[in-house]
Amino acid sequence: MNVNINAPKLVGKTVKDENNREIGRIVSFLIDSSGRAEEVLIENRFGRLTKYPVSMLKTEKDEVFLVSSVDRMVEMLSERLPTIQKKRRILDRLQENRVIPPEIYENLCKEFDKALKDMRNEARSLLEDMDKQIKAQEEKIKTLQLARAFLEIEHGIGTVEDDVYKQSIVSLLKEVKTAQQKKLSLLRTKDKLASILQEKKEPEKKPETQGGSEREPEKESEPAAAEAGAKSGTESKETTQAVPVRVTQG
Repeated sequence: MNVNINAPKLVGKTVKDENNREIGRIVSFLIDSSGRAEEVLIENRFGRLTKYPVSMLKTEKDEVFLVSSVDRMVEMLSERLPTIQKKRRILDRLQENRVIPPEIYENLCKEFDKALKDMRNEARSLLEDMDKQIKAQEEKIKTLQLARAFLEIEHGIGTVEDDVYKQSIVSLLKEVKTAQQKKLSLLRTKDKLASILQEKKEPEKKPETQGGSEREPEKESEPAAAEAGAKSGTESKETTQAVPVRVTQG
């Protein structure tokens, strides 16, 4: 993965991890045959030099961070995968509207589908790797908790002095906090990657029903109409029937 950095400007800079803890100082870079920086040499606080891929470097304003390769890959997938998915959907619409010839549509489909398949496979592989890392952090936390239990017990019965106990407990608590933060960071990255894998589909349009809901009221109105007709017929008979009138002479 290519990362655009100004390598000479970073020499001598302090490097931190994702938790803002200082890792060391950039001493130099290792370049390839074309002169492009491929690896960075970082000196830690004990004076030991360690090389890392340049792709793990991340600059924010004047600060330099060393992020994990998993975080870098997730960042890349979060940018590329949704874009390719959107292009693929647009391609389908172009074909439906006959904007592009079938041959071009099929060729582009193969390229997009292959790219999507490769990225999804890479994402699933990363998810499996993160699951292993999460379990490793959980085991580390358990180990540290056992170590603390031993320390608390021995200090409680008086076999470990107060000064030694305090120094040791501080070291254990720092390491537990670091492991918990690492686990939380992995869980967040895992959730982000899982959400990227869920392709968003456009809602399908429901077919419109033609007069389906209007026919039933018409059927229901037939008996009422017949009843109304019968009633009006009876009334008409009553109005047309002759009424005898008796006339008296005064």
